[in-house]
Amino acid sequence: MLRGAKTAIALFGFILSIPSMGWSAGNTAGPMNLSAYDPTSLVFVTNRDSNDVSVVDTQTDRVLGSIPLGNFSNAHMAMLTGDGKKLLVSATGKDRFLIVDLATQNVERSIETGSSPEHFDITTDNRLAYIGNMKDSTVSVVDLIEGRETVRMTGFSGPHGVSVLPNQGKVYVSNLGAPEVTVLGSPLEQTAEKHLAIGDVHHAAGREPQPYLASLEGISHPTLTPDGKFIYAADGDAGEVTVIDTQSDRITNRIQVGKAPWRAYASPDGAYMLVLNNGDKTVSVIETTKRTVVATLQAGAQMTGVNFTQGGRKAYVISRGDSTVYVFDMKTLKQIRRLKIGANVALETAATTADGRKLYLASSTDNALYVIDSFSDQIRRIADIGRYPWGVTILGSASPGYCH
Repeated sequence: MLRGAKTAIALFGFILSIPSMGWSAGNTAGPMNLSAYDPTSLVFVTNRDSNDVSVVDTQTDRVLGSIPLGNFSNAHMAMLTGDGKKLLVSATGKDRFLIVDLATQNVERSIETGSSPEHFDITTDNRLAYIGNMKDSTVSVVDLIEGRETVRMTGFSGPHGVSVLPNQGKVYVSNLGAPEVTVLGSPLEQTAEKHLAIGDVHHAAGREPQPYLASLEGISHPTLTPDGKFIYAADGDAGEVTVIDTQSDRITNRIQVGKAPWRAYASPDGAYMLVLNNGDKTVSVIETTKRTVVATLQAGAQMTGVNFTQGGRKAYVISRGDSTVYVFDMKTLKQIRRLKIGANVALETAATTADGRKLYLASSTDNALYVIDSFSDQIRRIADIGRYPWGVTILGSASPGYCH
């Protein structure tokens, strides 16, 4: 383990030693005074094994403290409400959805869900959360005001990614156990409206999802365009991306990409979708007006995400398998840098600040958070962020939040 140690990082052909900052997320006694901070200036890091969420000030890169979530929470993902007052957490280990009051840093509501809740999304009025429960293939709908599960919906096959339309009219849920996207009706109806087949439908997986989850790639996430007009769904089995019109829920295009695509990531201006192909270590760049692949970029193994900085001028592709971040210029669609983050370091997910200047990247194997300056690509390491950091979230992030 590399906790508290120095990590060698290769930049521009030189080896740069990154010193430990010496901050420990677990050393702060009592609640933090988060009211003194603009909520958009804080980074929240979900630590799976220490069952807490660390809070970092982006102005100083100082760890302010940590919020305990309770034993065996094994949290997967966190998201802030739009007003920055509540932190929402899927406590996968306890089959619970947590609502944390940031004023007191206490879990004010612990809501029972289905088995193994992971990914979720919330409506823009901060009223409802839709949570995918992976083990029992259900979706929990939680009323965030009343603090209760209003309904637990069935009929899914490993519900993994969730996207709520900005106008709150519909909710899209991807299925890892079958190549389909499920469309839910209005929040008031809380019913499954449609099942949209993406690629070839595996009927056996639909009947018995659990035995097939390990062999099927399925659909990781239904990615919305920034204007909410289209969904891009990557089929990990067929090696293609399906485009869905969100007004009619009709499939408009099927675009061939690389092998075993993980999911699509939208550039802030909506001009491109970047699709990570973990089967051949490439990134397919789809131009969204023509809906065609305009470039295929060479990247790394086990890619977990893409973060855009500087208004979308640069794209940072995270390779967990290579312990590397690949940096691409979105004007030329060419690689401009390869940032090696130590050796045998498992990079997870990241978030960018609202101004697009910094990227915060979680590394689970050395319990660290890496900060990348998007102008210089210099890297700073924050040690001892928590045990097994997994998810990173920033309110108003220039690159919309995601998990894996």
